[in-house]
Amino acid sequence: MRNAGHELTEINYAKSPLDEPTILAIVDKAGGVAAVMNTRHAIVKERGWAAKPPDAKTFAKAAASEPNLLRRPILDTGKKLIVGFDKPAYATLT
Repeated sequence: MRNAGHELTEINYAKSPLDEPTILAIVDKAGGVAAVMNTRHAIVKERGWAAKPPDAKTFAKAAASEPNLLRRPILDTGKKLIVGFDKPAYATLT
């Protein structure tokens, strides 16, 4: 992406977790919890969240303490939020 002339800022939230308000903003911009939730995570499976995602506040609280509940990467272009490796979505940025 950087090689294509896009200005990007990397936030490694696995090393420095995001706070609840930031996660809530990401969930809102992405269109809901299901759009950002890592469905392969053990907590998601244990709680049945893949079939029925929790409300945004419950998810934000959980993801603030366990950042791997969020799919990676999260790319905010200012106009659009791309969550997870989405090659077709990346192609629209060029």
